Amino acid sequence: MSNSGGRTFWATIDRLSNKGNGVVEKDDGTHYIVGPVRQEAVGKTVEVRMIGQNEAELVDSDLRKDVYAERTDSTAQTLSVGDIVSGRIRKRSVEGIPLLEKDGIRIEVPGVELNEEVQIKIEGISGSNPQWVTATGTPVDQGIASDAGREGLVIADVELYDELPTSSSGTVACPVSDCKYTGEPASVAGHVSGKRDSQHDWSQLGYAGASAYKGKISTTSQNLQSETSLLHVSDAHLGASLTDTGTYPSDSRCLTGFRCAIDIAIGREVDAVLNTGDLFHNDRRGIPRTVRDAAQNQLIRLAERDIPFYSIDGDHERDAGRKAFKQLERDGLVTQINETPQLVGHGLALYGRDFTPATEWESTKWAPTPPPSDRFGIVAIHQSVKPISNSDWPECSVDDVLTMVGSHAHVIAAGHLHRTGIDWNERLPFVLGGTTEPQRAHQASIKPVVGLFTQDGNSLRYRRIQLML
Repeated sequence: MSNSGGRTFWATIDRLSNKGNGVVEKDDGTHYIVGPVRQEAVGKTVEVRMIGQNEAELVDSDLRKDVYAERTDSTAQTLSVGDIVSGRIRKRSVEGIPLLEKDGIRIEVPGVELNEEVQIKIEGISGSNPQWVTATGTPVDQGIASDAGREGLVIADVELYDELPTSSSGTVACPVSDCKYTGEPASVAGHVSGKRDSQHDWSQLGYAGASAYKGKISTTSQNLQSETSLLHVSDAHLGASLTDTGTYPSDSRCLTGFRCAIDIAIGREVDAVLNTGDLFHNDRRGIPRTVRDAAQNQLIRLAERDIPFYSIDGDHERDAGRKAFKQLERDGLVTQINETPQLVGHGLALYGRDFTPATEWESTKWAPTPPPSDRFGIVAIHQSVKPISNSDWPECSVDDVLTMVGSHAHVIAAGHLHRTGIDWNERLPFVLGGTTEPQRAHQASIKPVVGLFTQDGNSLRYRRIQLML
């Protein structure tokens, strides 16, 4: 299908084609096929997005699932600012904002999770159309105050895993520290037994034999008596010009957001900070010295408390941003992460892949090294990922990412989209890091956030916290 710019318009489903597809007619008489709908949808006024010549798609995908929440006169008359509405978040708007749809009300609720049960306070009513009353809202009764005053609402608190998932299938590493041999557990056990040297000795390695080694790899009952915390930040865009004149004001929200994130990391005494790209933003004017110094000062604060800062490159770093990052790396203030796991605390292993253009995705070599079996693997990426991203030109797909990480990841920590939330697929959760500087997203509804991974024993949680700028 050819791309028509993704323009949307409202139209009435005029009829069904002989194949069961809905047909809408615009005011100028042109017709568009919008995909399969039920007979009950005929006559409804819907929002559609153009995707090709005489082809469009329903913005409200639930119409294809036989869910029709119609506007009623009583709803339109009684809804007002300050009202509390309860329901489940089941979809997003075309801009990627989570939506609560109930009784003909469509409420945009930034910062909540899909499938989350919420109570929403109506903050504004933006208008109506033949099908919906549209409004904006915020979650209620979810605030947790911080002593530092930098934390706002805890917008989500989600348990990703309630036990450490391990398996006897897949690739594992030889338990000898300097040995590079990998393979299936049975193969590795045979390798150790067959080497016949002082290092490849099961008794010296602490195992009674190969069967005990395989049993240790395959068990799901490991009890990690430890707790590890990791602050997830993303898309700070330090160096971005946020004024019409292209200058970088000293009170920029970019620096303010990043400084707030560092405050939270120090206040919570986290084990490490993970940045998923676009720490710097080279808008072709270079990175101002004041910005580099300010970033260095914040990272020194972390280093003084022995909190490492792990990061990957985003698409906006470009040459000047990468140069600034490399200097910080030489100063020992940041660490670039890659295929080799960086171990954090007692329960996490971090990987990272820098931003990769679509044309280079398949040709760029990225082969992760197996982590220890008693850690949650978190892989940082900075990409538009189909279908999670709304981009018309995603660099990769969910399947591409899953193929890339193999069996070494339990979570994908994603930057680039400036969206928050958790997108689940059949294998892994994709945790979207949002941004510490929402103005770059050009969407007033996006709030500055950080995320907090907490490994407690065999469980892993993710909490999303709004920044107070």
